[in-house]
Amino acid sequence: MRTSILSLICACLAASASAVAAGTVDVRFVNTRLYADAGNTAWEEEANLQTIDRHLKARGQRWLPANHVLKVDVLDVDLAGAVRPFHGGSEIRVLRGGADFPRIHLKYTLEVDGKVERSGDEWLTDLNYSGRLTGERNSESLHYEKRMIDEWFKARFLQGPGSAG
Repeated sequence: MRTSILSLICACLAASASAVAAGTVDVRFVNTRLYADAGNTAWEEEANLQTIDRHLKARGQRWLPANHVLKVDVLDVDLAGAVRPFHGGSEIRVLRGGADFPRIHLKYTLEVDGKVERSGDEWLTDLNYSGRLTGERNSESLHYEKRMIDEWFKARFLQGPGSAG
């Protein structure tokens, strides 16, 4: 029993130590009124952009070392699917898996110890967003966009075996 409690305490301390050693991500949404499709309504657009913001920041905390700061300017968002009229005058998002793939245009700068290490201007896209069997639960908000961000983040900022977590 004592060993279990001691193990639990050590695990908690290790987890908190790794949380302290987390990098940061600063996100700015630029000219949101010009975005192709960040949501059906102003309320939904705001919620979706907050979701993208939180997801990028969580990836930085999880995958970047403490001395890394990633600055991201989101220039455009086009969510997976397309908005279609629905019964009673409302609208719904329909995902067909064709030309309605998710896209996010961003500029980024990665700073290490205050010095620019890397920067770029990229379109994140997932042309086959609905055709991949991943075994992941996809009922969460912005599932396809989050997966696309994860893949971009891993490809650009994680190095070496065992870096992903």
